Amino acid sequence: MSKPLLQRTTRILIIWLPLVLLGSSLLFYMVLRGHAYHMQEKQLRLKQDNVWRSFVENKDHFNMHITGEYDIVPASDLHIQLDQPRDTIISLDANKETHPFQAYTSKRSLNNQEYYITTYSSSTEIAHLVVKVFTTEAVILVLLLVSIIFLNRKSAGFLWRPFFSTITAVEEFDITRNNQLLLPNHTGTSEFDTLNEVLQQLIGRVNTAYYHQKQFVENASHESQTPLAIIRSKLELMINQPNMSEKNAELLADITEATNRLSQMNRTLLLLAKIENNQFPDAEDINLSKLLQELLENFINHFDEALTIDTAISDDVKVYANRSLMDILVSNLVNNSFVHNNKAARVKIVLTQKGLFIDNTGDAPGMPTDELFERFKKSLPHPKTTGLGLALVKQISQFYHFSITYTYSDGWHHVAILFNE
Repeated sequence: MSKPLLQRTTRILIIWLPLVLLGSSLLFYMVLRGHAYHMQEKQLRLKQDNVWRSFVENKDHFNMHITGEYDIVPASDLHIQLDQPRDTIISLDANKETHPFQAYTSKRSLNNQEYYITTYSSSTEIAHLVVKVFTTEAVILVLLLVSIIFLNRKSAGFLWRPFFSTITAVEEFDITRNNQLLLPNHTGTSEFDTLNEVLQQLIGRVNTAYYHQKQFVENASHESQTPLAIIRSKLELMINQPNMSEKNAELLADITEATNRLSQMNRTLLLLAKIENNQFPDAEDINLSKLLQELLENFINHFDEALTIDTAISDDVKVYANRSLMDILVSNLVNNSFVHNNKAARVKIVLTQKGLFIDNTGDAPGMPTDELFERFKKSLPHPKTTGLGLALVKQISQFYHFSITYTYSDGWHHVAILFNE
């Protein structure tokens, strides 16, 4: 699932920055510890030089042993690690409490006599120094981490503000109103300036294309109906001629029927184009219960077939939509249930707050059910249909985000439209 850019950026910082800082802290600790022990070794060597110099200058009155500081003893055959620091434990007080020290021993010669000189340095102080410096560094890194994340969120929110303003303006843009998308030309960020410029040019081209298509649909709707009306009127005059033969009358009747179908098909295609172009922006709360009852009364009076109609219409079922489109949607579904029926002649219509369900008996469709909602698809040839009814129903359903399904089982066609899916 996609997440906001700022959240993803912060998450990357939270995941990787602590790892980088942790690695840096470990490296710093190792370098600090190595440097501290190197410094301790140099101090031990320097102390040896100072002690030996004092011993040489005042050998007879020099104190050969100071606990925790140095020891000078004549060389012996005992194996002692020379010229390398080593860890040791020394008791400094009467309580016999021991403390860790670093010792460094080397061999020196004076008047043909060899001596072992050992100097000491407290390991505790070095350890305390390393811990204090490392703790201070860790606190600084934690503060740095928190500051980076905080500043990143604040700076990112400020820098991306023009982008979010552009997104909001694009979301609120309505092409049906043919308005312009007003975006600032100077946001302080060149990439966002380019984005706004490109979007304004794009919206301008879209507005122009939409306007031309809308004009075409309106002109085609007006201009094409006029010649069709003239053809129908001329055909009616020819049919009513007193010397018209029966054969010619039949031919003219077929032409009239084809003309009527062409006129109906033209109106339906233009209606589909208008829906696709969102030319039905007006919407209101429609009492679908009342609308369905009125349509059923008209259909029952119009159809002469003896249909058995079972209805269960809930009261005050309302949808927010364009009245004309809802009238077309419901009437097409009811008309299909009446027209595409068989000898069983049964129709069931149920309307609830959830949706509209229409079932009718009929022959099995002669094609895959998923193709029935495509344009010019007919399950069975029928002279009175154009193959656009269900396509129009699907287009209106998609326009209002209704869910439409069709199934066929046990000699029944089942059509369901679920609201607010």
